[in-house]
Amino acid sequence: MKFLIYSIIATSVLFLSYKISLSRAYTASVVASIFILINKLAFFPYEKVIFLLFINTLPIVTEKFKGDFNKHKKVMRAKFMEAKHSYEGLSRRDRDQVESNIEKEKRLQQVLSLYEISKDMSSCLTFEDIVAIFSSVLKKSFRFKVSRFVILKETDVLESVYQIEFGHRINKVAPDDFDRELVRILLESKDIISISIEDRSPFLRRLSIIKSFDTVIAVPLFVEDKLAGILYVENIPRIYFENFIIIASQFAIQFQKVILYKKVQEMSITDSLTEVSTRRYFLERFSEEIRRSMRHKSNLSFLMLDLDHFKEKNDRFGHLVGDVVLSEVAKILKSNLREIDIIARYGGEEFAIVLVGIGREGAFQVAERIRNNIEETVFKAYDEVVTSTVSIGVSVFPDDGVDKDALIESADRSLYKAKETGRNRVC
Repeated sequence: MKFLIYSIIATSVLFLSYKISLSRAYTASVVASIFILINKLAFFPYEKVIFLLFINTLPIVTEKFKGDFNKHKKVMRAKFMEAKHSYEGLSRRDRDQVESNIEKEKRLQQVLSLYEISKDMSSCLTFEDIVAIFSSVLKKSFRFKVSRFVILKETDVLESVYQIEFGHRINKVAPDDFDRELVRILLESKDIISISIEDRSPFLRRLSIIKSFDTVIAVPLFVEDKLAGILYVENIPRIYFENFIIIASQFAIQFQKVILYKKVQEMSITDSLTEVSTRRYFLERFSEEIRRSMRHKSNLSFLMLDLDHFKEKNDRFGHLVGDVVLSEVAKILKSNLREIDIIARYGGEEFAIVLVGIGREGAFQVAERIRNNIEETVFKAYDEVVTSTVSIGVSVFPDDGVDKDALIESADRSLYKAKETGRNRVC
């Protein structure tokens, strides 16, 4: 029983020493000591003395413990805060690194996409092929209303327009007022333009009066410092502006390559003076047309033309005047022929023509019309005024031959006959 009372008293003093100040704890221990002395709870006096000493030193020990504990708590709190700040810093750096890795991965994907686009386009040598690849990439990567690729024949003359839409094939369409106005704007700016209804672009009003749109990005396509085309997209979200410009720039590089290839190809198959086909290219096409006529069992006519007394005119007026006459004669020939017909400069002053699907009667009518037009034309070259006539020999497939050589030989004989019988005639 005494042990229980001592335990209760000691526990109470300890609790109070921990919870209240040292002076109040001393007061509580003195009260407890008086209580013990009054109630004579101890049988032996030394036991009472020891317990009294214990409960009176307990507040000092507790205070010391509280002080050490608080110091330790402060140290631990400081270490905890330091660890917390370190953890937050590491978490922040980790988050930044993750975001950086995501950004790098996006850029890597862009680079890989550009590489794939470049690789696919690098093997293309026609507008149709590069537009097909660009259309595929555009539909996979972006949301947009319509995109158009406009090719210029001259600086401000629109030659053809390719249109790309979701759910539709690439269509070749007629240019409209919006295309023409964009061309005029890019001729002024000579740079990429991005227009939004939220912006105050100086070009917004010029385009919005033609048709309504939310956004437009237009990329000029230059070849040898001349505007050769434009590529634009309508109603593409602003977040895609940069990516579209990157892909469009890659398209611009391939566009330049196709244009230059086309020029080189035209130079190899086109006579630089008369702008008609060269002899080599003409003979290749001639053979193709003969094979086609054989398959379809259709007619084909061949004309051999030679300008009368051309060498004498060259000697009299000079080669520069002769070059003008040849160039003008070529224009007369082209104006009298269809697009499917083939014309070439065969030799110095000789021209050759293939009339597709035309028999003998039609060939003589065409030849006579050409002869008459050349005879009636007055050629003005520099300070000289020159006239000319032409002799024409005609051969017809399959009556005069079933291969290229036979038809050429037959027309050559007819041309010789025209020369021998007075020139300026068709035989």
